[in-house]
Amino acid sequence: MNSNRRDALSRIAALAAAASVPGIPFAQGAGASRKLKLAATNSYTQQPIVFGVEKGFFREEGLEVEFVDAQDAVTGVATGELSFAFGPTSVYLRAAALGAPIKIVSSGFRSKGPYFLIARPGIPAIAGLKGKTVGNAQAGSNLDTVLRTILVRNGLDPRRDVTLFANGSTQQAYGTLISGQVDATIIHQPFAALGELEKTSRTLARGWDYLPTYHTGVLIAGDRLIAADPDLLRRGLRAYFKSYAYAKAHYPEYLPWLQARLKLNPRAVELALKQEDDIWDNNPDVDPAAIEATQRVEIAQQNQKVLYDAGKYIDLRFLPREYVKPFVYPNQSAALKG
Repeated sequence: MNSNRRDALSRIAALAAAASVPGIPFAQGAGASRKLKLAATNSYTQQPIVFGVEKGFFREEGLEVEFVDAQDAVTGVATGELSFAFGPTSVYLRAAALGAPIKIVSSGFRSKGPYFLIARPGIPAIAGLKGKTVGNAQAGSNLDTVLRTILVRNGLDPRRDVTLFANGSTQQAYGTLISGQVDATIIHQPFAALGELEKTSRTLARGWDYLPTYHTGVLIAGDRLIAADPDLLRRGLRAYFKSYAYAKAHYPEYLPWLQARLKLNPRAVELALKQEDDIWDNNPDVDPAAIEATQRVEIAQQNQKVLYDAGKYIDLRFLPREYVKPFVYPNQSAALKG
C-alpha cells in the first residue's frame, strides 16, 4: 500500500475509534425515533434509494430517511452520523482491520466491479494504449486495481507501458478524456454509455470480465449502532434491498423517473442500465470465497500486506433473508479474447 493511502486509512481508523470513547453521545439508539441516516449523493447508482423513499418502502418499515452530507463514510457510521453506508469492500475491510469500530453488514445491491475501460476514438483495442496516458481514478482504489489487471492481462506493464494519471471518477474522469488530458480512463456508468452515444469514446473492457470474483461493494454499520439498535439496521437493510429490487424489476417505471432526475442524455441513462443489468443482482449475502479472492488481489497490488481474518469484521445477522440467493459469477470469456 502506498504511504499516502496508509496514512489516510490510519487517520480514518483514529477518527472512527473516537466514537467508542465513553461520554460521546451516539445519534442512534433503541429509544430514539426511527430515523435512518444515509449519505446524500447524486450518484446514479444510488438513486434507487431515493426512488424507494418516494415509493414509501422505508416508511413501510417505520423509518424516516434523512440524507446527510457526510464527508467520510467510515467515520460517519462509526460516530452515528450515518446509519449505514455503501462503498468499496477492500477499503472498508482495511479500515476495520486498522481499528475502525465498524462491521460489514451486507453486500451492496451489487458486488462485482461495475467499471468500464473507455478510450478516445482512434484506439480500437487495449494494445493501442501502449505509450498513452490512462486515467486510473486514484492510486489504491478499486478502479485502479481493476485497470492494472486489465492492462497486465493484455500484455501491458502499468509501470512502463502507460502513464497513469489520477483523474478522479465519474464526471471528472469523463472530462479528462473528452478534453484530451488522458487517452483512456477507467470509469463508472453512465459515462461509458454517454461516450458511446456522443462518439467521444468507445468501451475497451468491462471490469467484471477480468475479475469476476473481485468484491467491490458492501454496506457498513458502526459497532455502536449494531449494539444499540439492531432493529433499525434490520429494517433499513430490508427497505434498501426492496428499493433496489423493485427498481430493477420495474424498469418501465424506474427508467423515466431516473432520466428526469439526472441531468444527462436520457438515452445514455437507459443504455447504462442495460449494460450493467447482469451484475445488478440485489444479493445481500457476502461470499467468503470472494472476500478472500479480493484480498489476494489487493495483496498482489501492494494495497494490503497480509490476509485479514475477514470474519472478524463481517456481521450478517441483519440480512433481509428474502433477498438472499446463490452466488453467481460471470465467466471470463470476453476478457480472454483480449
